[in-house]
This record gives sequence, C-alpha cells and structure tokens, in this order.
Amino acid sequence: MVHIRIDPTGSRARSADLESYQKVEDLTQDVKICVDGGYEHFSHAGEFQKDGHEVFAVFRWSGRTKIAE
Repeated sequence: MVHIRIDPTGSRARSADLESYQKVEDLTQDVKICVDGGYEHFSHAGEFQKDGHEVFAVFRWSGRTKIAE
C-alpha cells in the first residue's frame, strides 16, 4: 500500500468532501471519489511530497464524471 495525498485544485468538490489521505496499491490507476452525484477523478504523474517522515504520492484532479442512472 502507498499513502497518497489528494490535490483537489480544479475540482468542484469542497476539500472537506475529499479525504486528503488515502491508500492505493497501484500508482498507475486513477483514484475515483464519489461526491455530489458524480465522481471526482485524480491521477498520479510522478510527483511526491514529504511530510515529516512520511512520503506521499500526489494525485491531482483530472476530471469529473456523473453517476449513470
């Protein structure tokens, strides 16, 4: 598992709606978070941040899709 940090810049979702810290098993897969009847998508482009002794993969907002009805 890899700790990631979500960067919501560009997303219409409020930061409070997004969990800033999550875990993923594969950095090549996008993260999809359900918010307000849609999904906010985030992807990793190789960026990492260090916070104290922990290193986080940064996932930046890449788009939004609506939930199919």
